[in-house]
Amino acid sequence: MARVNVALAILAAILLVAATIIITWMVFKRGIGLQSSWELETAIELMISATFLASPYTLTTGGHVKMDLLDSLLSGSSAHWMALLPRVLACGVCFYLGYAGLEMTIHAYLTGERALGIWQPLVWPKYSTVAIGMLLTAFQYVLEIVRVFGERRQEIDNV
Repeated sequence: MARVNVALAILAAILLVAATIIITWMVFKRGIGLQSSWELETAIELMISATFLASPYTLTTGGHVKMDLLDSLLSGSSAHWMALLPRVLACGVCFYLGYAGLEMTIHAYLTGERALGIWQPLVWPKYSTVAIGMLLTAFQYVLEIVRVFGERRQEIDNV
């Protein structure tokens, strides 16, 4: 799972660099008086995809929002439940978003749905990044939950 997360983070970084280059090109074009047509839409699509694909890696590295102050004030059983409850809730949300993203991807693929705007790209590739990113984030949360249970079991065994 760690290798998949790193691979997706690298892909997300590449997408963000591409979006940055495209936006820079768009600003340059406008600066010399040329019209832009596809640049902004493309950059937005790339940034959305990068956000979802980087989510599992962000969770792995501890980059998601945490309640550190509350964690430091609690001990024992309270700390265990405070570590477990948000992970379980977030896991459920991520599974739901991943499933919804998968349904949206399949529907968009079968219907040939396109985005609004001038460029009108197919939307199923963007939707697939929602499904992939959220499902892998949910699986990463499952691993986090197992880790919390393991830590709790180790604390009980040491007492």
